[in-house]
Amino acid sequence: MKKVNQTWQVAAWEFMHFFKWKQELLSKLVMLVIAGVVFFWSSSDELTQSQYKVAVVGAPDLTVQNDDFVLSHSQLSTELLLKKVALGELDAVLVATSKSLPAEFVLHTQGKMSWQQTLMAQINAHYMAEVTVELGLNEQKLSLLQQPVIWTAAYLDEAVKQETGTSSNTAIGVMVLMSVGIFVSFAQIFVSITGEKQQRVTEQLYACMSAQTWIDGKIIGQVLLALKAMASTLLSVVLGIAFMQVVIDGTSLDLSIVDLSLLPWLTLFALLGLYLSTAFMAAIAAAIDDPNHSGKTSFMMLPLLPMMLAFVLMDSPSGFAMTFLSYFPLTAFAVMPVKMALVDLPMWQPLLALVISLLTCFYIRTVAGRLFKMGMVTYGKEPSVKQMLSWAIR
Repeated sequence: MKKVNQTWQVAAWEFMHFFKWKQELLSKLVMLVIAGVVFFWSSSDELTQSQYKVAVVGAPDLTVQNDDFVLSHSQLSTELLLKKVALGELDAVLVATSKSLPAEFVLHTQGKMSWQQTLMAQINAHYMAEVTVELGLNEQKLSLLQQPVIWTAAYLDEAVKQETGTSSNTAIGVMVLMSVGIFVSFAQIFVSITGEKQQRVTEQLYACMSAQTWIDGKIIGQVLLALKAMASTLLSVVLGIAFMQVVIDGTSLDLSIVDLSLLPWLTLFALLGLYLSTAFMAAIAAAIDDPNHSGKTSFMMLPLLPMMLAFVLMDSPSGFAMTFLSYFPLTAFAVMPVKMALVDLPMWQPLLALVISLLTCFYIRTVAGRLFKMGMVTYGKEPSVKQMLSWAIR
């Protein structure tokens, strides 16, 4: 129990060394304040204009299917109408310069605003309907022209999912969040271990605890920091989705894009992947003597390789490569969740991948302890890759 207590004491110190709860809380409060300001700005009738007045010259049959625009066909001169725009009595003057198709218009406004693009799109829709009538095309013929072929995929392998949108989006989202966690862990554990090595701090702690206990605590602390970063990123994404749906689109919050049945599996694989990646990076960082000139820094980016392979192989979930990498110890944590999102698998396959990943984490954790001990006491000369491999297997 003494080693367990020491491990968690190191983990708590490592976590609180980088976690500043006041700054985290302040950043989220600022985000909520900004979202609230934008919400009240967009929902206030006094601050936002509900309708735009547009005078039309030379196009008496022009109409739009949008309540935000009020079109009035005017016989006044363009110069007089432009004066009304300058005085704020009109928002725009639309002058037709050619009545034959393709129609030509000049849109006069006081300045450039986003609603002008919406008005142009509505006018394009009006004339598209006119062109359809002129060419003798009904709605059915027009839809046939726009989509002449309807595809249906049929697989002999019934395990392949026909509709994978929600599941694949969930898997991709978890992979992106895991990448965020790995990047955070990379930066912080690199600074932590190399800084302590240069200051000869860790060597003094070997008198009261083992190298394995010290590295276990640091790995757990960094994993907690990575989870904090992932949770913070997830909260920002959810707030962004809520803002787009509730404020911009005016609809209720809808999180149906998340596959809740797949989420527990993804969470387990993400935890194992974070632990495996952090342990690997801790072992490499311990072998770095000069962080400014070491060539081993690039090795710490290797944990991102499984995510890259998972993204590349998404289009071939039934191929041999994805099947093999789903059980390969160093890539199972990233590839198996993606395969689960695309193919219906029996329960034993993800369970087997979880067991393989768990055993790999235990082995990498042991290797990290050896490399950490040898790397921290070898001050002044970086070990070679051959020496590191020798330490790992002995």
